[in-house]
Amino acid sequence: MSNDNAAGRSQSLRETRSVNPVREGLESTGLYHSFVLPGGRQLPGSLPIEHQKERLAAFDLPEDLSGKRVLDIGPWDGFFAFEMERRGAEVFAIDYVDLDTFRALHRHLGSKIQYERMDIYELSPERVGKFDIVLCLGVLYHLKHPLLALEKICAITKDRCIIESFAVDAAARQRGENPPIPYFEFYEYDELAGQTDNWCGPTVGALEALIRCAGFASAQVLKVFGTTACLAARRQWEGLPAEEHSLWLSGIHSHNNSGRTFNSAKEEYLVLWSPTDDAIAPPLADVSPEVDGYGVAPLSCVITDGQVVTCVRLPPFMTSGKHLVRLKIGRSAWSNALPFYVDLPPLESELTLVSLQDGVTWDESSVGWEKGGFATLWVEGLSVEADAGNVTVEISGIPHAPIDVLVEASQVNIRLRPLIRGGVHEVRVTHRGKSTKNKELQVVGDGPGIMGLELLGDAGDDGWVSKAGA
Repeated sequence: MSNDNAAGRSQSLRETRSVNPVREGLESTGLYHSFVLPGGRQLPGSLPIEHQKERLAAFDLPEDLSGKRVLDIGPWDGFFAFEMERRGAEVFAIDYVDLDTFRALHRHLGSKIQYERMDIYELSPERVGKFDIVLCLGVLYHLKHPLLALEKICAITKDRCIIESFAVDAAARQRGENPPIPYFEFYEYDELAGQTDNWCGPTVGALEALIRCAGFASAQVLKVFGTTACLAARRQWEGLPAEEHSLWLSGIHSHNNSGRTFNSAKEEYLVLWSPTDDAIAPPLADVSPEVDGYGVAPLSCVITDGQVVTCVRLPPFMTSGKHLVRLKIGRSAWSNALPFYVDLPPLESELTLVSLQDGVTWDESSVGWEKGGFATLWVEGLSVEADAGNVTVEISGIPHAPIDVLVEASQVNIRLRPLIRGGVHEVRVTHRGKSTKNKELQVVGDGPGIMGLELLGDAGDDGWVSKAGA
């Protein structure tokens, strides 16, 4: 492609993205939404009432929402919030600005909607509680951190969130086209609709992927029309096949150690194990993990050593303490539920490193590389939740994750890292914020070396030499 053609396509795309059909209507009417008031009087807005009803129908929400709690994020003038209230729901609406139009209509309609100025990133179960239904309409592309926002939404959603967003490939999607890899356009300035508060333009596929990555069980495209896509982000699995056989969940652990303790501030993954006679892993569409009663989209599924190994992202913003995970694959019944722990509080009791031994020869305070570099530590004060996810053994300041932790025996087993060389080392154990006093450990021999670094030799061979020392 010539530079002229590329420049022409770039200019054409910029012109297409700069169009803002809403602006003129908004400036002339003062309203974004159109309304038909209870007495039949109409208030014209930038969006025709017929278009709003078409969008509303796409949401596929029950006519009777009595007993349901609904959150409307970014309600603007409030058409959809007031409609949810008309259907019997208890409605809470938040916006990053407090609009006179919403307030005036709220007063005129005698509405009981709770309306607050709040940023989407401020949402949490502690602050606003949980909602059966969340509306996030025309908001996502305004956000610098759309995935974080969806994680916040997931944490306060019990059933579903209806998400409507600008989509860069909406027209192509309506023709049945779908790019092989989801992508975003990024807008640094006012490239989208001439507005500096528009940050990104996702494809429909990117919206689906964001929803699943944020912790929802599934993403369903409800309708694509014009330049927008409407999706349902669901917390529960739906349409699961009938149960024909049992499934046993044999174990769970973190993706980076053998423990079952997780930190909600980190990007962590649950690995689930279940025995199988199958040689081929089931497709992800047939794998339905569930955490605390909510579906979570699986990330991967493989067969390893006669077990189905399923990887699941840790759901966002989990509360401190014990949680349960279970699994259904295809026509299996739900498996047994296994516990794991998130953000355990600091340990209150003292922690004591009683002794250290070679894990093979049982030599006291000495570990030999000749037998593999295995060490056993005897530690008093471990909590019942102690595992490889919350116990760390430091040897000369280098952390070691345990191979296993046997709480009843006060036993922690590790294998020395190849960095540990022969000599005397200081050892301490840390568990849930408490550390033991140091003990000395004699390491006999050197480790197997580190692949790719065999030629480094001893420390200091290739060290920097300062000008002052030259």
